[in-house]
Amino acid sequence: MSTQADWHETLRHRFQMASASVMSALLLGCAQAGPPAASTAAVILGEPQSLLIQGYNYTDDYIDSFTVNGQGGGNIFVSGPSSGGGKSVCCASYQPGTALPIKLKVRWVGGYCMEFETSIYGRKNAYRKGLWREAEAQAVDLSNGKPKALEVHIYPDGHVEAAVTQGHSSPRLILPEDDRGERPGVTHNYLNCTHDQLKQSRQ
Repeated sequence: MSTQADWHETLRHRFQMASASVMSALLLGCAQAGPPAASTAAVILGEPQSLLIQGYNYTDDYIDSFTVNGQGGGNIFVSGPSSGGGKSVCCASYQPGTALPIKLKVRWVGGYCMEFETSIYGRKNAYRKGLWREAEAQAVDLSNGKPKALEVHIYPDGHVEAAVTQGHSSPRLILPEDDRGERPGVTHNYLNCTHDQLKQSRQ
């Protein structure tokens, strides 16, 4: 026959079991709701490499000069069906494993105007002045682990695309060129330079 002391002991035991279950549920909930454990994986950067700079000119005009982050890329003739128009120029620095895309600042001669001067002998001389344009490009890695070149693709609307590649990619736009290496039917009639254009061309 149960005594009052036995009844109190049973009640105390049940209370302890219930309290333990509640504490376990709270601890489990905190563990699940807490921040995820920090990853121990680290980005591994490869050895820095020098990439050839290759320009692609999809505009209707010759690009006298262009730069990538201040590094000269040479000149670029208009692209053709199989050529971007530019030669490979050394060099841009690239470190495999760098977070992509890589932000680049590209400047190029995107137009021309004419400056006229009269010599001391009274002869008028005409000079074609380059007008600089500038755009930002986001370079992606398309090299499949074999980076050799940094391609810079300049489009007619003024936007620029860039990519790290294995080198010598085909043009992204297949455009015609005539036997003079220019766009068929395009004529170049450059206006006289304004004061502001002359100032900009010398920068």
